[in-house]
Amino acid sequence: MSFADIASALAHQGRFFHPASGAPAIATEPGDPPPTRPMTVTADDGVELHVEIQEAPGAPLTVVFCHGYLLNSTSWDVQRTMLAGKVRVVLWDHRGHGRSGWGTPPNATIDQVGRDLFAVIRAAVPRGRLVLVGHSMGGMAILALAQSHPGMFGGRVVGVVLSSTSAGGLSSITAGLPAITAPFVHRLVPATLTRLGRHARIVDGARRSAGGATYLITWPYLYGSRVPRTVARLTTRLMASVPIQVIAEFYTELVRYDLHAVLPALGRVPVLVLVGERDLITPIAHAEALVAAIPDAELAVVADSGHLLVLERPREFGEQVRKLINQVMPPKLVPSARTRVTG
Repeated sequence: MSFADIASALAHQGRFFHPASGAPAIATEPGDPPPTRPMTVTADDGVELHVEIQEAPGAPLTVVFCHGYLLNSTSWDVQRTMLAGKVRVVLWDHRGHGRSGWGTPPNATIDQVGRDLFAVIRAAVPRGRLVLVGHSMGGMAILALAQSHPGMFGGRVVGVVLSSTSAGGLSSITAGLPAITAPFVHRLVPATLTRLGRHARIVDGARRSAGGATYLITWPYLYGSRVPRTVARLTTRLMASVPIQVIAEFYTELVRYDLHAVLPALGRVPVLVLVGERDLITPIAHAEALVAAIPDAELAVVADSGHLLVLERPREFGEQVRKLINQVMPPKLVPSARTRVTG
């Protein structure tokens, strides 16, 4: 499946029947996603990052979308289509994902992904107001940026959306497993991924060919309901496109990082925390912890949805982003009472 196919599937996701509810899903805006302008940004360690810009001449702010672990920037196509012409949009692929490079040796840390985000902003949005939107690991990238550049929040950054994410403590997640087995699983998974990484070519080939079988195994952990078949296929292909070595390196980091200390810095701007009601990977308790630590942050829980909220409920996700954008949009200039109109 090409990136164009992925974009098309996502853009039309909302038009498919939703078996979980027995009712049609809300339609997305008609037509394919608007065109973007690609650019390459070099990270501070030399890794080349793929970036796309959707222009909106005269727009008062730019929205930077940061995707999740095992996804890529095409996962935002519904949301960027909803914002077309209203704001400037910047999308990018995390290192090792999509069309971005990886690096030798790899630098698979949340701190590095935060520095990558800063490099993207510096190159693609050198000036102007920013809203940052992060899903899963993308939200963690935003937290890492707040740690390294706290002055940006309340300065250039005027709003943040954190979806299906956490500030740390993921090693305690049970993902629906009995609590007694969770520690064993968290010890087993990194070792297993490392062993698989030694046979990357064979393993990655098998993952790509597994297709629907992979979805049948993983969907209860990724979604809160049965999604349309096209989205199921899209999910497995997006995830299969990420090399096993990238998965292994980042997994180790994800279960050990902790950025709770930086959360109060985000309170300088409006923050919306989104979470799926049935998220097993970053559960509601982690979203509530974010809201408790970020002054005046708002929590929105999306019913009957899981971790991949951006794909499972793309329209609802986009509406929440628009809500925050409207909140931080500069007020329109209004003529004063002493203005004299002649004609």
